[in-house]
Amino acid sequence: MKRFWHVNLALLIAFLFSTGCETTRNIQKSITSIRSPAYHQLITQVPEDMKDDVYKAEFDMKVSGEKLKLAKLKNNLAVNQENYSDSEVDLAKKLYEQAKITLEIQKLEAIMKSGLGENKDNIKTLANLKSKKLRYEADRINIEAELETTKLVISDLLKQIEAREEMIRDMNMDEKSVEDSIAEPIETGNQKQEIEQEIKQEF
Repeated sequence: MKRFWHVNLALLIAFLFSTGCETTRNIQKSITSIRSPAYHQLITQVPEDMKDDVYKAEFDMKVSGEKLKLAKLKNNLAVNQENYSDSEVDLAKKLYEQAKITLEIQKLEAIMKSGLGENKDNIKTLANLKSKKLRYEADRINIEAELETTKLVISDLLKQIEAREEMIRDMNMDEKSVEDSIAEPIETGNQKQEIEQEIKQEF
């Protein structure tokens, strides 16, 4: 009977050992991927006093992310500024064409008042000129509306860029403050705990 229990105990120990080895192999194998559960599980087990570089890298990543957002905002701003400039050129062209048509209308009306030319032809030509002027007027109104809309977008983007730049400046100042705190000699355990707590609050 005693031998039976000894055999069972030996088998149980062998099973647990093999299971532990298999689990270890699985963790070691899965650690090759930073998306694996084992990776995140192990990083949480790293002592806090060994995570300074981790916190700094995480902080740098966040700052880089904000800089990426800032770059995209500036790119969007450049696109809208270019669109605004193009619309200004289009508006200037429409105003020029409108001015030319107005001049032709004034000339023709002066001719008609003087009783010159074929009256029937003059009336038809005048109607065509005024119709064309109205089309230019409609185009001008649409372009001016586009300019106003784009101006609002540009104004909003400038505000976002300013806020994002200020945020990045503040983040860099916070980073320097944290680095200075870490660089100072830690005399007591309480001071060390306060610094670690400050780092945690930052992230």
